[in-house]
Amino acid sequence: MELNRSDLRTSANNMVMNPPRLAQDIQSQPASLARVLQQQCGPGLPALAQAAKLLCSGKRVLITGMGASMCASIPLEIFLCSFGIEAVVVEAAELLHYRNKGYHDAVVLMVSRSGDSVEVVKLIDLMKGRLPIIGVTNEPCSTLSRKADIPLFVDSMADEMVAIQSYTGTLLTLHLLASSVANRLGKACEEMEPLLAGFSELIDTNLEQLLSWDTFLDAALPVYLLARGPSYASASEGALLFNEIAKATAISMPIGSFRHGLVELVDRNFRGLIFETDRRTRHLNLALAREIAHFGGSVQVIGPAQGNSEGWGWRTIPSVPEPLTPLFEIVPVQVAAMRLAQLRGVPLGVFRYVPQVAKDEATLNPG
Repeated sequence: MELNRSDLRTSANNMVMNPPRLAQDIQSQPASLARVLQQQCGPGLPALAQAAKLLCSGKRVLITGMGASMCASIPLEIFLCSFGIEAVVVEAAELLHYRNKGYHDAVVLMVSRSGDSVEVVKLIDLMKGRLPIIGVTNEPCSTLSRKADIPLFVDSMADEMVAIQSYTGTLLTLHLLASSVANRLGKACEEMEPLLAGFSELIDTNLEQLLSWDTFLDAALPVYLLARGPSYASASEGALLFNEIAKATAISMPIGSFRHGLVELVDRNFRGLIFETDRRTRHLNLALAREIAHFGGSVQVIGPAQGNSEGWGWRTIPSVPEPLTPLFEIVPVQVAAMRLAQLRGVPLGVFRYVPQVAKDEATLNPG
């Protein structure tokens, strides 16, 4: 049941004084990322180098995962393609049941927070010994970590249920893997450390501005998350956060596809989040924001600070090297999803049907 305005402000104030575990997971991300950075630029360095060498072996690269793990893989896929390496992300369940025979000559990179998701475990059994497997996981004793030819341990701090710290930790790990492919891992480690302070400030600012989402979000209306390139990871993960945290309808879509038809649904009830961080297509993304505002829709643009907007709100993130923008631009969405849960009267961080690790393909809660 939705809460009234007074109750909503009270719940928001209570959250500041006694943050729920979900808010704590959001706040703990800088410390978690510092730990991930220490792992990948220290004990994890040899495994990163091995994995990078395998990705550069001349074989095409098949990246697979489920949910947030798959979302976090999108920037790596785009980087490898830009580097001249044929790479594709395929959802693990689709790969398992329909597409695995099409990749008999690939290097496989499996990404799984738990390392024990049912689809990933079955894919390991299917592919082990036939294809080289790189495994990226936050659980060093998991099936993926034990059976992958090259295991990469993320080492992020653990989340309660929703992938928050583990998502950004996986993003950073895959960014550093891409940097190793490009022979710039040392520089990538150096440039990330001073950015952690800005990441912490970004979280604090967004939590302080929690109530500012109230003029945009509506408990009864869906949210459309629109992006291009690496930011499509943020749109996809953002929609998942709205679904999981707020139990609300949210749809992610590439901006190009949205313009080819779905823009027809824009009216005064439309709520759109647009990610504009990539310089190659920034003008196109802002053009869509301008059109949506002109058609009467509500728009929030997420990106580095700009001049005056033209009828939309702006959620500012720091100016950082472009490969790192997916790491920063997800923070406002994490907070927005948490606020929408409050607006809808949904308990924060609670799953109603889904276990944290899905170990059965047919039953959500196997007896």
